[in-house]
Amino acid sequence: KKLAKQSALAAYFRTLDEAQLPLAARFAAGRPFAATDERVLGISGAAVSAVVVEMFEMDPEQWYRRVTAAGEFGEAMAQLWHERIDPQNPARIDQQRPPLSLHNLQKTWDVLAQTGQQEAKRDELRRLFMRIRTPREAAYVGKIIFSDLRTGVREGVLHAALAEAFGHELEAVRRAILLVGDVGEVALLAKQRKLAEARFRLFNPVSFMLAGVVETAQEAAEAISKATGDAAWLAEHKLDGIRAQIHKQDQRVAIFTRTLDRVEESFPEIVEHAGAAAGDLLLDGEIVPYDAETGTVLPFAMLQKRLGRKNLTPEILEHYPCRFIAFDLLFRDGELLLDRPLAERRLALEDVLGAQDQLLMSAIAPVRAAEEIQLAFDESRRMKNEGLVIKDPQSPYTPGRRGGAWIKLKTHLPTLDVVVTAAEHGHGRRRNVLSDYTFGVWDRDPVEPEARLVNIGKAYSGVTDLEIEKLTELFLLIQTGVAGGRHYTVRPQVVFEVAFDAIQQSERHEGGFALRFPRIKRIRWDRSPESADRIERVREIFEHEQNFNCSVSGLADPEPAGKRRRKATQQPGLFD
Repeated sequence: KKLAKQSALAAYFRTLDEAQLPLAARFAAGRPFAATDERVLGISGAAVSAVVVEMFEMDPEQWYRRVTAAGEFGEAMAQLWHERIDPQNPARIDQQRPPLSLHNLQKTWDVLAQTGQQEAKRDELRRLFMRIRTPREAAYVGKIIFSDLRTGVREGVLHAALAEAFGHELEAVRRAILLVGDVGEVALLAKQRKLAEARFRLFNPVSFMLAGVVETAQEAAEAISKATGDAAWLAEHKLDGIRAQIHKQDQRVAIFTRTLDRVEESFPEIVEHAGAAAGDLLLDGEIVPYDAETGTVLPFAMLQKRLGRKNLTPEILEHYPCRFIAFDLLFRDGELLLDRPLAERRLALEDVLGAQDQLLMSAIAPVRAAEEIQLAFDESRRMKNEGLVIKDPQSPYTPGRRGGAWIKLKTHLPTLDVVVTAAEHGHGRRRNVLSDYTFGVWDRDPVEPEARLVNIGKAYSGVTDLEIEKLTELFLLIQTGVAGGRHYTVRPQVVFEVAFDAIQQSERHEGGFALRFPRIKRIRWDRSPESADRIERVREIFEHEQNFNCSVSGLADPEPAGKRRRKATQQPGLFD
């Protein structure tokens, strides 16, 4: 139970000295380093497997099946140490070196992070593994390597444990972590009773504030009225890009995504634009593909050509141009603005960005009634954006929260009825059930002799735990083959209704298309597999003007910005 975990951690933290406590807090969060530390271990599953297989003289396939059954490396290692390490005769343990401690484990992480050669990394791993004496040590070494503890100690439990350990209010711990960014440093401040001394530093990424979801303009208007009465809120277009923060101090610039990954190498022009802005800043906004000639946001698929690239040619920069569109200012010249009302933050943002034209700023319009919201929504869709985000102008910025101060209105494309063709084990608490589903549609009328299902996507969200249990039982009964102990092909029988944000062409799927952000809307127990949709319906949605990714193909490079084909505007409605 959460409270029991919290109390156990709190009691443990109280036993540690000031040198041990920061390490323990970071490790409990599943981190080998502070969240603000850019170092990584650079250890792959293949490297861990190679060392384990050699150390225990195992068949690699046997080890792979063990990891698959356990659902993770840490627990698979624990099982192996339990079976193979005899405390009375620990032949595989290095008795010449002391047992593992927090400090010498951290030293190992430091060595691994600064070692680039893979064989040298495996040597260091081998030395580490030979010091592991117990199954639980093996489990947690493996879990920390892959930053995946799966103990149920999420951030909330860990923060509450620090508050309980040293007699602080939970909100004070959360605020300090927001400012400092490193749970280890905050743990030390909590022990020293110096939480009030926590100060924000740039290049410590702040969790993004999130928006709640409404389905209609009327629902949005009712939410506004309930929250603030007759006061107008601010509507801005919901852009289809990458949510990002820009941290800028002097000429140093960092760009963090929602997963807190650094992406400066993929967007050098945005780094240049940010570097030219005045002052020290923390901006919240969206990276989008952008046509400067027409002033329009381009399809998201064009952005994918930039992701993960370290070497960008002039041709790529020209053909797949990107900009940063800011919609919030969280820090300026030494002042943290999170607690200031959005209306004040917007005025400060206009002041920062008004003198230049490289970093863009989102447009806003006051809305209150459902008719105003619908007009703003229609304008956003006309400009090929996803919809609206509507914000309370008096709201502070609440990192990591999805509350009622921001709401988003987004209409999805029509749903598709698809047939499940394969199911595989999930991860974490779903590792023992079949919770990830590959699905397809018919390549022609299924009554034709050679009709077959062609895959167009994979989904794992939208079904309940009870539904997953029922599906697991069924898929194991109708499975027609298994690969790797976790991936089952199944007889065509189960139909899902899936929703999605867009359709793109894709070489990865047999059907030639891929659904973007597919979600299982419901299981169609009432439908036979023969009633599922055909590939022609997928192509129809793909080619429609409301599918904003249709002008970019995954099978060939898109046309350069400003030279894409114009499509006819008079088309049948997708729901017709």
